[in-house]
Amino acid sequence: MNNTWHCELCNHQRKNLKEGSICNLTKQKPAFNRTCSKKLFSTKFKNQLREVNVVYEHAIKDKWWNYSYTIIFGLLGVGVTCLAAYSIVYINDLNNSFHSSSSYSLRIYLIPFIIFGIALKIISQAIGMYNMYVLKSREAKLKKDRVDAVLALYGITYDIDVQLHSNYRFPQDAQVDLQINNLR
Repeated sequence: MNNTWHCELCNHQRKNLKEGSICNLTKQKPAFNRTCSKKLFSTKFKNQLREVNVVYEHAIKDKWWNYSYTIIFGLLGVGVTCLAAYSIVYINDLNNSFHSSSSYSLRIYLIPFIIFGIALKIISQAIGMYNMYVLKSREAKLKKDRVDAVLALYGITYDIDVQLHSNYRFPQDAQVDLQINNLR
């Protein structure tokens, strides 16, 4: 476990670009073995705990919306791809039956490729949305697990009830009931 994980919850943490995370009491990088005897978990800790849990809860609740978005746009993209393939066959049959000029047939063959480009855009939108959800949910889970691992070392437990509003945008928009146990 990284010592700076402890410091991210402590009010004594100071950051700078040159040295990174520094303890404001010792003016040095964290150098403790397992736990820090000088830790001060108060406002910063509570705010971090709330934010991490709200973001994690939002990622869980956002799961089905993201899956349905991916499935709907994926199917739409496949449908538009089939339309592009059908239009190539249709234009080929139409071109053979009318024996049209070569410049006209080249221009009309552009239509299926434009449709295919639209299909690729729709499919890439679906894949992009899914990838973004996976990355956000993994990051939220990782941050929550880090906080929980640090708290377990100090024997601190908590109960949290998160109520997300329908127009949730930021962690501050959520209603959080947080009960912290064994905080010394």
